[in-house]
Amino acid sequence: MKTSHAALILAAMGAAHLVQKHLHQRQQNEVAVARIQNDWLTHLTTHPDFAQLWAPKDMDVKEYVQLLHANQQICALSLRHQLGLIRGSRLRFIAKAVMEKEIGRRYWAKFGSFREEEAAGDKLAERFTAALHDAYVAHPDTQPVGV
Repeated sequence: MKTSHAALILAAMGAAHLVQKHLHQRQQNEVAVARIQNDWLTHLTTHPDFAQLWAPKDMDVKEYVQLLHANQQICALSLRHQLGLIRGSRLRFIAKAVMEKEIGRRYWAKFGSFREEEAAGDKLAERFTAALHDAYVAHPDTQPVGV
């Protein structure tokens, strides 16, 4: 093998290693942020007095805590999607399962537009949010907006 070929192979292996290291770091960051979010949601759902501080003005704290439980589940699913564990038809299946639950639909009715805004510009988050939105709209018990 020529020295130039060996150098190219080593350079390619080094580049592949850097890409893999970057991907792994990104995934670790996603998990860390998800853990922080989950801890925050757990704190709010177990301390209604703190949840009251964050609840929308037009919402009873008990209702807000229930919706936070739905948000907690959706955040866990979002992490699985971010890590590449839920894609395509499996993502649509899970989104449909979330919207089969009345609490999932109530959550999406109240906070779905916020999640869609939050996902703007992040193609992966946009795909996840679109799957939830589509499942929400497709559910037979979903009331059209304004009805």
